[in-house]
Amino acid sequence: MKTLVVVLLACLVATSALGYPYYGNDTIGVFFDTSSGLEQIAIGPYVPFNVYLVLLYPNAPTNGFECTFTAWGPAPAFALSTTLMGNGPIDVDASVDGFMVGCASDYPVVNGGCVLAHRQYMLTGVGFLYFYVNKATIPSLPGGLPVVTGNGVLRRCGVSSGDVTFPCACVNYECRGLPVEPATFGAVKSLFR
Repeated sequence: MKTLVVVLLACLVATSALGYPYYGNDTIGVFFDTSSGLEQIAIGPYVPFNVYLVLLYPNAPTNGFECTFTAWGPAPAFALSTTLMGNGPIDVDASVDGFMVGCASDYPVVNGGCVLAHRQYMLTGVGFLYFYVNKATIPSLPGGLPVVTGNGVLRRCGVSSGDVTFPCACVNYECRGLPVEPATFGAVKSLFR
């Protein structure tokens, strides 16, 4: 039995070394393209770049979201613009990095994801920058995670980094390996009990 477990663990390690991330349903991520594949870029100062907040694999139709979307790092940077996507989006969160958005109709799902917001940033110096997604400034659901809504139902979401304390995307830095499901370690650990 332990030999089988060792072989299974070796397969898991080999698979994760290939770098194919797994995103579960209702996962919010930050990407540098709309196809939800580019999480890292290298860019110099004074070159504008696009950043997209995307809901991956929605469980149901979605017409609103709430979260914070922040940038942090030693590189001096600022957001040039923020555009809310969707049909008639209204943001009732007054904070700069907070979103509590509702739309007149559902977001279209393209390639398994809904683009929720678009920001354009620019570095004004050399360095790296991290992008984080976290709970809303005034969350509608407990649990410390972003929330989406559709058909009048609130749904708690995961984040593409696997945890709100890890960056979802990075500029001029290799930010992370694969997101790890918290239940995965417990499931493997229970095999040795």
